[in-house]
Amino acid sequence: SNIEAYGVFVDLGNDIEGFLHISEITWNKNVKNPNDYLTVGEEIDVEVIEINSTTHKLRVSLKRLLPKPFDEFYKNFNEGDVVTGTVTSLTDFGAFVRIAGVEGLLHNQDASWEKTSKCKDMYKSGDEVEVKIAKINGDEQKISLNRKALLESPVDKFASTHKVNSVITGKIRDIKDFGVFVSLEDGVDALIRDEDLTPLVKEELEAGQEIEAAIAVIDTKRDRIRLSVKKLDYIKNQA
Repeated sequence: SNIEAYGVFVDLGNDIEGFLHISEITWNKNVKNPNDYLTVGEEIDVEVIEINSTTHKLRVSLKRLLPKPFDEFYKNFNEGDVVTGTVTSLTDFGAFVRIAGVEGLLHNQDASWEKTSKCKDMYKSGDEVEVKIAKINGDEQKISLNRKALLESPVDKFASTHKVNSVITGKIRDIKDFGVFVSLEDGVDALIRDEDLTPLVKEELEAGQEIEAAIAVIDTKRDRIRLSVKKLDYIKNQA
């Protein structure tokens, strides 16, 4: 019977009017104007959700008669599915992407293989993005998304041009208790374990120093590369 910015008044007959708050029109949380969903004179089914006999007011709901978007999503999508969604909002920790009326979270660390990349620097609201459904949490009604799983990883790219036992040079990025991390080309990191540093002396190494080693392992499934100075020494002595 009447539409206001905050909700809709519904004529239930017999001089009884119910109030349909804007939050009870649809499961979409981003409703800004009831006029986008309803028109004066339109007949709709509603559920009575509150009767206040003191004030003689009724509150009704339309959305409670509609399928819950998450329930529909749960029926139609599975973990591992690749879908296209729309970016709805951006935060410091990632982006929310709407897929079939439900929002999922694309965390920064799952958006790109670049370690320092953030969703807010890559996307803007309204952008369409292809993602993989990583996890559907039915209990908490949360969806985790992944973008980088659809992109070629730096280790995959490295594996296409390098082989095990090849000799390579990189720069020491970090020295840990268990070994040394080495930065290689195209942003790839590799690990040299302590036992593979021989004949080098770990205490004599420092960050930024160039180091030569042989490729010991290229594990594309776990995105890991291991180098060995010991193997390089053996290869040189065999030559």
